[in-house]
Parts: sequence; C-alpha cells; structure tokens
Amino acid sequence: MSDRSDNQLTQRPKLEVADVSGIQYPQHHIKAMPDEISRYCFVPGDHIRGQKIAERLSNVVQVSANRAMFVHTGTYRGVKMTVCSTGMGGPQAAIAIEELGMLGADTFIRVGSAGALQPGIAVGDIAIATAAYRDGGATRRLLPIPFPAVADFHVTQALLDSARESGTDPYLGVVASTDIFYAPPNQDFDKMLTDAGTLCIEMETDTLFILGQLRKFRCGALFVMDTGDQGCKATCDSEKPWADHAADTGFLRGEDNAIGIALEAMRRLAVFKSRGNGIHL
Repeated sequence: MSDRSDNQLTQRPKLEVADVSGIQYPQHHIKAMPDEISRYCFVPGDHIRGQKIAERLSNVVQVSANRAMFVHTGTYRGVKMTVCSTGMGGPQAAIAIEELGMLGADTFIRVGSAGALQPGIAVGDIAIATAAYRDGGATRRLLPIPFPAVADFHVTQALLDSARESGTDPYLGVVASTDIFYAPPNQDFDKMLTDAGTLCIEMETDTLFILGQLRKFRCGALFVMDTGDQGCKATCDSEKPWADHAADTGFLRGEDNAIGIALEAMRRLAVFKSRGNGIHL
C-alpha cells in the first residue's frame, strides 16, 4: 500500500474540467493565458503523477483542465514552474508541448514510467534518457526518421547531477518510444532493442525530443521503472506483469524519487539561466 496518508491524498489539486465559456484563449486545447504558464514545464503522461508533482509546488493553482490535459502552476524554491499531464502517447503529448511552447514555455522535463529492457534493472529504478529510438508515428510529419531524437545536454546533465546528489545512481542511455502498448509479440524487435543497450520502452519521449530539436526547446526525460528485467516483482499482490502504480511500494518510492530529482533539476536550470550562463535561448 502507499505510504501517503489520507490527509495528503485529500490535499492534492483536484482534476476538474475547466469552464472555458466566454473567454478567448490564445490556444485551442490548453485553455490558459501566457502569464499562467511558466517557461519551465513538466510533461508527465499520467494525470495522477501530474498531481503529485503539482502538490510539491507552493501556491499551486490549476490553470487549465481541458481535453484531458490538466495544467497546474506554482513555485518550487522560488522558481515558477508548470505541470501539464499529457495523457498517453505521442499525438496528445505533441499538442500539449506545442501549445505550451506557444504560451511561452521553452524547457520541458518528462517524468514518466517505463518498462525495463536490460538485465539488472528493477521496479522503482530510475533511468535518464540521452536519446530515444523512434518507433512512434507522431513526429514523422515533422522530421524524417533518420533524424535522431536527442535530449538537450544541459537538461540531461541537470537531471544526472540532481539524481546523484539525492543519492540515486540512475541508468543513463537510449530509451525506446512506441505508439502501441498492447503490441503483438515480436521477439526479434525486443532482442534488437535489448542487444543495442536500450534501457527501457515507453510512449512519448521521441515526440518530446523531436519537438525540442524542431522548436528549439530544451528537453529531457527521466523514468521510474514499472517492470523489471524479469517481469514485475511487485511488493503488493498482483498478477499483472507490471507494477500497480497506485499500490506497489517499490514503484511508488521510485516515482517519488523521480519527482524530487526532476524538480531539483528544473530549479538548477532556472538558476543557471538567471545567472546569464544559459547556452540556449
């Protein structure tokens, strides 16, 4: 069971559909004004994970809730930050990232979950992406498949430094992104990814990184593993091959760790930029 108290759960920002009538918003899907969005954005897929990030911010408010994209803005250690949960898959993530960018965001960190592909990686472990294998279809109209989906160096460095200072030794390397969760078994494909050293597989990071390249955003991603190399050795009763995101204590500890790492990494990026040392933008 989760170690979060009932009181903590009741204090989470509510996920409510926004009343957008009578207001002319500048974007079609994210119903928010530019001053409500920070340049520093987290883009988890999971709405509950988005809530968990938001509840770690001070003075947090829900600024948009439309088309299953729940947006909260607050401050972390004095830095204004925004959280937008994108839902599952590249197409919706692309809409969220594009519109957040048009509202003024330029730095994005995905805080996701993923299935491990390498021996020794366990449920709750943390991985940081340097690049993503492009098995998704959302970005094929933007840049051709030979173009690499690569993380921003400075965001990746901030994530790595934050992880190590927290006492975490994360996995660092290439991840795979795909559009299909319930894909037909393909042992040759799985073996190719594993033999190439791919750390894990998920659904949105190739989209994030390609948009970063195309739109000149700074983008990075980290993940908590919800399956291990030998399947899910869950710490609660489960017959599924992956961890229960609401109840598996190993996964929940890893998720909480990933959120803390991401928040501190984003703060570092903001402080670095404010000192006039930023390389990008």
